[in-house]
Parts: sequence; structure tokens; C-alpha cells
Amino acid sequence: MVPGVVDTNVFIHAQTHDALADECLDFLEAIEEARLQARLDPMVLHELSYALPHYRRGMSRDEVAEYLLVILAWEGIVADKSTLIQSVERWRDTDGLGFVDAYLAVVASTEGAPVYSKNVRELRGQGVVVPDRLPN
Repeated sequence: MVPGVVDTNVFIHAQTHDALADECLDFLEAIEEARLQARLDPMVLHELSYALPHYRRGMSRDEVAEYLLVILAWEGIVADKSTLIQSVERWRDTDGLGFVDAYLAVVASTEGAPVYSKNVRELRGQGVVVPDRLPN
């Protein structure tokens, strides 16, 4: 069976006390224990990086990162875990760096590719090549 793709709202509902919380908690527990598998897309981690502090008031960047790293350690999560873990760690460790920029920096570093962006300072600070001008 091909693993389904898990959406951000499953993680969010699991953080609440709404009518869907128990179902989502049970589902995530099954993934954590590898009774089920689910694919985790980088976009879901990105959404969680900014949505969690809105649902869990006062949740710090470090706490969000720790939660994301815990999820990535679950046996039932199917993903490019190495890239995603490195992305979360870069995002956590660099104030002002957006999650997508952290992810792009990891991908570019891994592949030896440039990042085409006008976020030059942030990305060069991550050790990746960012051309001064976009090619045409």
C-alpha cells in the first residue's frame, strides 16, 4: 500500500481540544508507532513552522523546531528525512531565516546548485551560491 500524504491540519487538530482532536491524535500515534505510514511533504513542515505558534500561544521557534524534529523521527513518517531535518535545524538556528530559505539552502548545498533569489544576504549566510543577477 502506498503511504498517503498527511496534511498540516491533522497536526493542528491534534494540538487542540476540538471535535477532531482525538481522531487526529490516534492517527498520529499510529504513525509514530509505525502501525501506519504517511508521507510528510516539506510544505507541511513549512506550514507548521508558522501555524503552530498561532494555535499554541507562546510556542517559541525552538519549541516548534523540536516538535518538527520529533515528528521526523517517527518510524511511520516517509520523507527525505535528512534534508528536512537539516532544514529544520538551519531554520531553528538562524534568526530571521524563513523555513523555505532554510530548505532551499539545504537542497542547494546538497546538490551543489545555486539559489536564484533576491534574498541574497540570508542565503549567502547559509553558505550557498546566490548569483548577483538572475540569468536570462
